[in-house]
Formats: sequence, structure tokens, C-alpha cells
Amino acid sequence: MKLCGRCKAEKPIAEFNKDRYAKSGYRSQCKDCMAEERKRLRKHYKEWRSKPEIKQKYAKYRRDRYQENKKKQAARYMASRLDRPCFCESCGIQCKPEAHHCDYDKPLEVMWLCRKCHNQWHKENGEGANAS
Repeated sequence: MKLCGRCKAEKPIAEFNKDRYAKSGYRSQCKDCMAEERKRLRKHYKEWRSKPEIKQKYAKYRRDRYQENKKKQAARYMASRLDRPCFCESCGIQCKPEAHHCDYDKPLEVMWLCRKCHNQWHKENGEGANAS
């Protein structure tokens, strides 16, 4: 049995979601209270996002981001149309590799890397190495 931190009801441990960071291994709020909180937040953010000033702010943000990353978006779209191999070009393991562009001006020149090798590449070469 565990005491819910929100409704203060004592409930079976099965009524709590797991949380590897919590001392007990479970969330402090029961599943019912968590569901109520999610509904409340969903309603709150829906109302917040429907405000005209917020809509305009995010529309401008999306336009600006698109303009900044137009070349990157086009290259990613083109890469998504390519046949994806079933192995990593760097380590050779069988996986579903991610497309990596060294240069967005050459959208069809793609390295197919597993997530581990892709992260390692960026760690060694920087986020946008050689990319314009």
C-alpha cells in the first residue's frame, strides 16, 4: 500500500506508475490523480494556445525557423525519399540507420549511420560541421 501525495488516499502499489528516479520506485501521485492533472493541463494549454497573440507569436516563430532552415528541410525531405539501407555505414551493424548530411547543398549525399555512430559523429565534428 502507498499513500497518494495528491488525494491522500492509501492505494495498492499497482495504482502508481513506475518512476526510476523516485526513492520508492513509483510516482508519488496515483494513476487517477495523474490522469486528472493531464486533463487539466491539456485544457489549460488548449485555451492558452487559442489566444490570438500566442497564435501570432508561434506562427512567426514557425515562419522564421522555416526560413532559417529551408535548405536543411529540403535535404531531409529528399533523404526521406531515398532507399534506406539496413546497416550502419560506420560500424556495419544491422539496424534502421539515420540519414546524415555533411553538406546540405548536396542533399543526395547522405551517410547512413546508426544513432550511436550519428551522435559520435556530431560529438567529434560539431553540430553543423561543413554544413552551410
